[in-house]
Amino acid sequence: MRVAVLAGMDTSPELVDLTPSLGIAIRERVPLGELPAFFGAAFAELGRIGGPHMAGPPFAIYHAFAEDAIDVSAAMPVRTKLAATGRAVPIELAGGPAVQVEHVGPYEELTATYGAIEKWIAEHHRARAGAPREIYMTMPTEPASQQVTVVVQPLVQP
Repeated sequence: MRVAVLAGMDTSPELVDLTPSLGIAIRERVPLGELPAFFGAAFAELGRIGGPHMAGPPFAIYHAFAEDAIDVSAAMPVRTKLAATGRAVPIELAGGPAVQVEHVGPYEELTATYGAIEKWIAEHHRARAGAPREIYMTMPTEPASQQVTVVVQPLVQP
């Protein structure tokens, strides 16, 4: 059972153990203003390719940020390794420790969520192991106040 969280509020950062998993992804360097269009097209394409093999909600991996663009992957978890198809390539996500926060509210308010993760990492003397992920638990058509995004930052083993 999921505990209800008030809109615009985050759960507290929590340490979790990620299970290794498979996915398919489309990676591009996307100008900031074009991110919603990129995700819309990429997730639709991944959904067609993954079909019955999909194993959960879509997610993004944020590889690098520049002033004018973001190096990002739109991804879908899958139950079995799929072959590369068009722009979509298979990916493998490592297991291990991570810190995560469930954010309820508009995507534009995720900056505070990332700040909470950074603070937790510093306070617990941990180090990042790879790029952060955003798992989209609700459809973007949901009202902004009801959107649920789980932000996951993999960590180096202690």
